[in-house]
Amino acid sequence: MFVIRRAAERDLFQMRRLLNETGLNDHGMEDHLRHFFVVERPGGEEEPPEIVGAIGMEVYHPFGLLRSFVLKRASWNPAIGVKLIHILLSYAAQLKLTHVYLLAGTTTSFFEQMGFSVIPFADIPEDIQESEHMERCASKGTPMVYACFPNDPH
Repeated sequence: MFVIRRAAERDLFQMRRLLNETGLNDHGMEDHLRHFFVVERPGGEEEPPEIVGAIGMEVYHPFGLLRSFVLKRASWNPAIGVKLIHILLSYAAQLKLTHVYLLAGTTTSFFEQMGFSVIPFADIPEDIQESEHMERCASKGTPMVYACFPNDPH
């Protein structure tokens, strides 16, 4: 059983460890923590709760930059991955973001199934291109975009 909830400061250590174990960038994550969600395996009498997944984004209104989508391999469940993406995209809609951008590694087909489209890097808004996360990771993935409101001309 897993619980998906908003991330809190107390989660930073476990989130960083999880991202570092999977080779993902954790730099600057704490500055955007209010836009992160975690997947937690509740603890028992003898073991503490464990963060086994995380997803978050940086917000550059009216755009979002998805980052840090990760689930521990031992806990990987496609349904949880899909649920995490849906939660983040619903949250983006609540924030009235028009588009959510990301850099996909080898998982472009997964994101395409979730409604993201491959785009040229030049089509990414300047605020997102200049984010520290994007500058660190620009050469490591395929740029993709999700339109939160499909009829939006942006």
